[in-house]
Amino acid sequence: MPSVADVLSYADYLKVSPLVIDEDKCVAVRNRNATCRKCSDACLAAAITIHQNEVTVDPDACVQCGACTTVCPTFALALREPTSTQLLASTLKTADRPRGMAIMACARAAARHEADPERFAEVPCLGAVGETELLALAAAGLDDILLVDGGCATCKYGATDGFIAASVDQAADMLEAVGAQAIITRTSQFPPEVLAPRRVNVRGEDRRGLLAQTGRYVRSVAGNVAKKTVEEKLGGAQAQPRTLKDRLSAGRSGRMPTFQPEGNFRLLESMEKVAEQPDGLTASDAVLETRRFGSLTIDAGQCSGCGLCVLFCPTAALSHAEFDRPEREDRKYLEFSAELCTQCGLCRDVCLRKCLEVSAKVPLASLYDLEPELLEISRPEERASLFSRFRSSE
Repeated sequence: MPSVADVLSYADYLKVSPLVIDEDKCVAVRNRNATCRKCSDACLAAAITIHQNEVTVDPDACVQCGACTTVCPTFALALREPTSTQLLASTLKTADRPRGMAIMACARAAARHEADPERFAEVPCLGAVGETELLALAAAGLDDILLVDGGCATCKYGATDGFIAASVDQAADMLEAVGAQAIITRTSQFPPEVLAPRRVNVRGEDRRGLLAQTGRYVRSVAGNVAKKTVEEKLGGAQAQPRTLKDRLSAGRSGRMPTFQPEGNFRLLESMEKVAEQPDGLTASDAVLETRRFGSLTIDAGQCSGCGLCVLFCPTAALSHAEFDRPEREDRKYLEFSAELCTQCGLCRDVCLRKCLEVSAKVPLASLYDLEPELLEISRPEERASLFSRFRSSE
């Protein structure tokens, strides 16, 4: 007979966090000197805790608003359901293609049963909708994108209002920078053309959707229980998870493992698709003020050339230049790729001399330029003297 402790263990096991965390992408996990706390600062339920290289989410406190997922610079956080892919798929499925109109509504707005549920996509909170999803809709040929909220001013989760507005503003600025014609509108009313003629049918559709979702959850829980039972029958033999040190230690390359900023790539692809003249992006003089990309400046006179910024850059936006030699022998170059920068700020946080600055203002052309920018830094003294002697012997 199972003990009380066994019952509690099973109860904890069956708790499913609404958030999926890729800790290897979180800069606060990668380095405890990272100042980024955007997810926990955005969390209106105080459900996210960052301490000692670890991110934890209280599943009982999390309200699934998704605001943390849109502010995370490295996309280390994601909703378990709906995922970004699921949200896009449902929005595209319900879109009015002839009108070029797509609608996303929060659960509170949907609960009013005013609109035909087959004409809009529902998300728990519009705080989960970022510029990545909005630009993907524009890239799919939808030029009238509506976000319908249930009235944030009176909503118990209305603190996400500012994050929703920021996502809309960011997406609108990106569309304007590339000359796209798509318009993003935020409103508290469904447009007349999607209003439901018979509200009883709407309730019926909602009920069927709820039952389908409940069925998926039950199957998920049953699968988890079955997996745990099998593991116990096998004596609990399973591979031990790799430690943080194993996963993120610097290897022979002299830098920590990096990852591709897929969110950045999706944004660039969408911007290119909606641009009036895609071929002219590299010649554009537009400057984006964005939270998704960054530009970098280094005070070479203050820099010690330690290379910590390169070592800890999570996306390889910074790397050592191998071939270019500056005019001064005591200087060297770093290569910086704006399209890989997520503006996480870790390079700035680990800089011992505090001579590095990350800016939110990024020239549009630099995002599509195939050649990285060269940044001049100091060459470490011992290396500079060796380099000087080598040059004098040539």
